Amino acid sequence: MEIYAIDTSKPEADGHYESLLNRVSTEKRQKLDRFLHREDALRGLYADVLLRWLACRQLKVSNASLQFTYNAFGKPSLLNAPAFHFNVSHSGKWVVCAVDDHPLGIDIEQLRPIDFEVGRVCFSDKEYDALMRQEAESRLSYFYDLWTLKESFVKAEGQGLTLPLKSFSFNLSECPLIGFTTEGFTTEYCHFKQYEIDGHYKMAVCATHDHFADLVQQVNIHTLYLESAAQA
Repeated sequence: MEIYAIDTSKPEADGHYESLLNRVSTEKRQKLDRFLHREDALRGLYADVLLRWLACRQLKVSNASLQFTYNAFGKPSLLNAPAFHFNVSHSGKWVVCAVDDHPLGIDIEQLRPIDFEVGRVCFSDKEYDALMRQEAESRLSYFYDLWTLKESFVKAEGQGLTLPLKSFSFNLSECPLIGFTTEGFTTEYCHFKQYEIDGHYKMAVCATHDHFADLVQQVNIHTLYLESAAQA
């Protein structure tokens, strides 16, 4: 497993935007054009370009040859590359991508104020009770610990919102151990790891095994620009 990250707040991210549009599909460009805010378009573009750059490097193919397909719930995969698994997430200034030879899920979230009542809908009863027992100053951090773990699992499963968020639960009381239980179903996606990429963000990865990446590799935007150009 490898995990890569790009900081889209760097000036060069915006500087290479127009040139990098040529690296993505027409459909993607049209979608990016519909964003109202430049920051959203930057995240969307760099998520796509980062994934393509990694796929070309690992599969030793050209960018033009990459063909994406989607399951019934919208989870993407690459045609003709069944052993190349990936997942992408972005929030705030960060874009992250995890790749492996087994399916996986990744989620990153910027810590922003939130109404904790949301937890009644998104979390199991045990998770919500644990959340509300946290000290006021640590409750937001705990909320996003749970949120990113749950999102990473949902994304690994690839069933979208058809998977009830209350049907699985995390127990973080024995940190750094991550307790995980399901209700009414079994799953092979039962290994989790959290990463510290930025003090204002939370990030989690879900996998079928415990051979996680040791660290998150930050990608130099200029290097990405040059190498992706050579992959055309």
